[in-house]
Amino acid sequence: RRILSPLINGLKSFKGRKSEEIRIIDVATGTGRTIKQIRSSLPKAELIGLDLSESYLRKASKYLTSRDSKLAQLIRGNAEELPFANNIMQGVTCVFLLHELPPKSRQRVLEECFRVLEKGGVFVMADSIQIADSPQFKPIMENFHTFFHEPYYKDYISDDIDTRLKMAGFNCIKSETHFMTRVWSAIK
Repeated sequence: RRILSPLINGLKSFKGRKSEEIRIIDVATGTGRTIKQIRSSLPKAELIGLDLSESYLRKASKYLTSRDSKLAQLIRGNAEELPFANNIMQGVTCVFLLHELPPKSRQRVLEECFRVLEKGGVFVMADSIQIADSPQFKPIMENFHTFFHEPYYKDYISDDIDTRLKMAGFNCIKSETHFMTRVWSAIK
């Protein structure tokens, strides 16, 4: 839910467009929960969910099936090579993916999200907090990867995501912490 407000605020640069002309992709959509939340706030927008896992996409398909709402398109694909043309999305969301990736892949995903966004488009991402956000949780974060088999988490917690976003080309970067979650928003 924390991504909804920055997403809606970021889409204001397209206020002259019809709602059905707004295209948003949820990268690493998993079970489709984020798409369902976006749909509740933007009922007419074109929503696309992308995930590498067929199993997750099957779950998302079941979860999102409803007679009351417009269908979302679900696509199997790699976030490091988004199967879309340049500059065609007005919004991109990504929830809890970056901590799952090695550093080079993190950067590549951010670059791909930037590439598919139209100028003025908004990127909103939520992921785990990092040590700089909540130093009091440092011992927990440093041991999390051991208990939960998260091989890239230890690197993620000290990675500079703001710099990565700038390197990808984003500007107007904002972030805020909500207990154990960090939410970033950025504009192309």
